[in-house]
Amino acid sequence: LLVAKTLAAVLSGSLAVISSVLDSAVDLVSGILLWISSRAIKKTDISVYPRGRGRLEPVSIVVLAVIMSLASCQVVVNSIKTILTYVNYDLHCSLLPTILICLLTIVIKFVMYVVCRRMSNVTIQALAQDHRNDVISNTVALSFGFMGYKLLKYIDPTGAILISLYVIITWSLTAMEQIKVITGYTADPTLLNAFTWFIVRHHPDIKYIDDIRAFHQSAEGFIVEADIILPSNMGLKESHDIGENLKKRLERLPEVERAFVHVDYACNKYNINPNLMMNSYL
Repeated sequence: LLVAKTLAAVLSGSLAVISSVLDSAVDLVSGILLWISSRAIKKTDISVYPRGRGRLEPVSIVVLAVIMSLASCQVVVNSIKTILTYVNYDLHCSLLPTILICLLTIVIKFVMYVVCRRMSNVTIQALAQDHRNDVISNTVALSFGFMGYKLLKYIDPTGAILISLYVIITWSLTAMEQIKVITGYTADPTLLNAFTWFIVRHHPDIKYIDDIRAFHQSAEGFIVEADIILPSNMGLKESHDIGENLKKRLERLPEVERAFVHVDYACNKYNINPNLMMNSYL
């Protein structure tokens, strides 16, 4: 597709199509980058990276967002220069092949977007967003390039600017979300309530939940920290077994990468009463 779109840009001379080609070139780099990060995560040596390398995925997406934004900024600058200086670039060559190539690209990218959108993996979701951006950018590039050929040539660099601004905004928003993941942003309240309910139902001797926290360790995994209150007269072996079994059960949940359970006999913080919580659910 990149070769085909490059050919279309050469044949048409359209800045809007050129901006779309630049987007596709960065797509190729992004695919390689995400593939490398995914491969590195799967081959993680736990003795070297005790907590894993799950954060490589959001880091890769942030790097990708920076690359996309910088490339798009350059397209904006060149398009503005073209408008201000009224450069007489060529828009009259091989219109039909350009249209056919762009239409083929739009169809293929839309199919790839639909397929990737159905997968839950964060890396695949990033690629799905990239394919969606390609559908929009190619559609705008084709429309503005054609109008620039038929009506006024200023329309073509204007389309290039719109495409680039769209890419910058969407990838900036994506980068902000991934930065939250990297910095350990807290879990959604609904998921936090689900963890609390899971802990409450673990053992009848849990008197209170003194504290519970869940925050991102990677794009799809959380670290869960829970403080539970057990009877003060309970033996060490029994209290240890309750806490250890709870830790293992939490780590078997698909959302949890690691869990830490602290056992105490007195409350200090929230004092969540399991009996009252169960009654509220019933």
